[in-house]
Amino acid sequence: MSLAAKKLKENVSEYIIFLWQMEDLLRAVHFNAEALDEFIGSYAPNAGAIEDEKKWFQGLVTNMKRDGVEQRGHVTEIHELIFELNYLHNTLLNIVKDRAYNDAYLLAQPNIKEYISRTDGKSTNDVEVCLTALYGLLLLRLRKEPISEATQLAMQSFSGLLAKLSHHYGRMKHGEFNYSLN
Repeated sequence: MSLAAKKLKENVSEYIIFLWQMEDLLRAVHFNAEALDEFIGSYAPNAGAIEDEKKWFQGLVTNMKRDGVEQRGHVTEIHELIFELNYLHNTLLNIVKDRAYNDAYLLAQPNIKEYISRTDGKSTNDVEVCLTALYGLLLLRLRKEPISEATQLAMQSFSGLLAKLSHHYGRMKHGEFNYSLN
């Protein structure tokens, strides 16, 4: 099983952020998947796994070119996953009225609004805002830039919300989403 497939199975939010990272990585190496051999070898445990990872990267290259996102943007799969997550997010809040999820959302909501105002409303929904902000945090950490305490707290609220949403998403995908609507 590829690292991406494992991430998708375990946590859809982490998978999306991972895909964004890998899209950026492929852009950085000008879509030359062979340039990633050393990177892949650093985490793949054996020759079979290395070949699986290379095939996965080649598939991502194909999808990025097919979807016309060589310069910027994301493959269709990511948009579909964010749409599904946003639908589930709204279902948990407005139909199921899951108390723990609602509490996590109420904690994150002011930070979501603040992020939207700082980014001129570029993100289209709450889920995308949280994912985009966490990806930005990852980039800041990679650059070893300072991160304010307020930003760290906001990111914790986004992470907590996405963790709960990803948990519900996993349950839904495994047919365990049988909540009483009473």
